[in-house]
Amino acid sequence: MEVHHPHHPTHKKKWTEYLLEFLMLFLAVFLGFIAENLREISVEKHRAKEYMHSLIEDLEADTSNIQSTISLAEVIKKQTENLVELINNGLDKSEIAQLYRLNLITGKVVQVSFEDRTSSQLKNSGSLRMVKNSTIADSIRSYWENTKIIEGIADRYSEFSAKASDVGVQIFNNKYYGQPDPANRFMITVDSSATLANSDPTLLIQFSNRKRILGNILFIYESNMSETKLQAANLISLINNEYHFK
Repeated sequence: MEVHHPHHPTHKKKWTEYLLEFLMLFLAVFLGFIAENLREISVEKHRAKEYMHSLIEDLEADTSNIQSTISLAEVIKKQTENLVELINNGLDKSEIAQLYRLNLITGKVVQVSFEDRTSSQLKNSGSLRMVKNSTIADSIRSYWENTKIIEGIADRYSEFSAKASDVGVQIFNNKYYGQPDPANRFMITVDSSATLANSDPTLLIQFSNRKRILGNILFIYESNMSETKLQAANLISLINNEYHFK
């Protein structure tokens, strides 16, 4: 015997129900998209703040390094002027020991170092885009450009320093130098009986000319370092104000 089940008519959805389901699905996807965007924005803000905090530490280190290098440059620039004047005025035998001292002092390395821990990360990852304040972002780029200029001047200074040293090794005899004082890098002892290995006036003039060029480069070098130090201080202030670090 066959059993007949009662037939229930299939409910046919109205178009308004389809529309409602579509709207609910769309709303769920849209809200999920908005939530994800808000999360990414929040993450980027946090990362930007971390980058800026780290950058301030680097800028403070740069400021200290710049000031130390400026102080050294001031001494060497003055002693370079003294050396040039000593030679140009006609060197007396009693001044030879002083020339030896000036030669060693003015041959010291003048090289500022910049902390690039944070800068390299910002450049390589493109994370500077996270800094939404255009004034700060532009100031950071400008600071990077100035540090590159300073590094270029430093390379030029090293180049001419090497050229001056090539002439100097023909003039001076290192046997007249005493042991350096580790407590004072500018305290240099020279044997009072010191004589020049080569006192050819033409060679001395060449040496003086190269030292004068070094003095001129050093003036430009120091000027750029002073400007960059001020720029670093202004940038630190901008970042502190924007991110409320202080």
